[in-house]
Amino acid sequence: MDIICHAFPAWEGNYVKSTVELMKAVAAQEHRVLYVDYAYTWTDFAKSITGKGHASWRRMLGLESRLRKDASLHVLTLLPVLPVNFLKNARLHDAVNRLNSFFMQKTIRRAMKTLGMEAPTVINAFNPGFGVHLAGKLGESSLLYYCYDEISAAAWANRHGARLEAAFMKKCEAVIVSSEGLQEKQQTRHDAVFVVKNGVDADLFCGVMPLENLPDIPGHRPAEKVIGYLGSVDDRLDFDLLERLFRKFAAARFVFVGRVQNEAIRARLSAFPNVFLAGAFPAPALPGWVARMDVCLIPFVKNEFTAGIYPLKINEYLAAGKAVVSTNFAPLGDFTGIVSVTATPDDFENAVAQGLFEAPSTEVNRRKAFARQNSWLERARQLVAICYQKQD
Repeated sequence: MDIICHAFPAWEGNYVKSTVELMKAVAAQEHRVLYVDYAYTWTDFAKSITGKGHASWRRMLGLESRLRKDASLHVLTLLPVLPVNFLKNARLHDAVNRLNSFFMQKTIRRAMKTLGMEAPTVINAFNPGFGVHLAGKLGESSLLYYCYDEISAAAWANRHGARLEAAFMKKCEAVIVSSEGLQEKQQTRHDAVFVVKNGVDADLFCGVMPLENLPDIPGHRPAEKVIGYLGSVDDRLDFDLLERLFRKFAAARFVFVGRVQNEAIRARLSAFPNVFLAGAFPAPALPGWVARMDVCLIPFVKNEFTAGIYPLKINEYLAAGKAVVSTNFAPLGDFTGIVSVTATPDDFENAVAQGLFEAPSTEVNRRKAFARQNSWLERARQLVAICYQKQD
């Protein structure tokens, strides 16, 4: 099967992205995949050319090949687009996006010709603003929308995202979502909604690492327990709950591995002497951090946005055999008996206390075995089956 994934997430980056991992796994099954990279704007171009951005400005301009092979698939860099998210007027926003999409179409068509792709399956990954204007323009045999978040809660799409998503879904044969929460919502707008949940590279996380290879936690004492969190440190987190934990487990070290959303959050967490903000790291570095943790947290608030989340980190924690404590922010029935899903702050605190001092090998092995059932390869098989169904 020829698959074009028109992606919102950038191919490169220092965190794990479900779209990237899913497409890698699809390509590993010997399907031919063209990953259309994040559409960098001319503002991004200016940052890159002045050394303030990380993307290749030479590739954006075509001074280096836009089309490159990475892993087992092809990645395509587009010409920079005009920024539109700041535009309040819907008609003006759509007019500029239509122009952007015209140039996108030409670049993608050129790559398709180079690769000999005809009648591909097109998967638009959380990119409805461009999807609306590109639908039917790539000679696709079928068009699917991959929705892995609540778009109305995304800061970059809070003006037009929900409107464009609703319009784009009408052009699609199917909608693929990453959680039951998102499925419940999207089923009111489309009659073919499928769930393909996030997976894990279990082999990456399950290995035993020598102590000397583990990352350093400044000031950490050998006997000091480590309570950790992997992922973006943002407004999804219940900071009142976390501060309660910081005080209750003052003798433990709390480690947050991920991008901190803003300075206000950084200041709030850094006010506690037993908190360490490690920063963001690429996927290969994450298992070392998880290996340092005695208990792993998913302390999300419970609201309309988090109800649609299936957290990547949950299977990463389990693949390392770690005790996991979560709030009941979303339907997590898949993890009954494996993860401590709590309804109150007291329950959360008690589950953390229990997790700090239990580590029977049978539990560790059970968690690892469970995570292996949720591999990216298995998720890719589910996705490909849906693609075939919609081609028929």
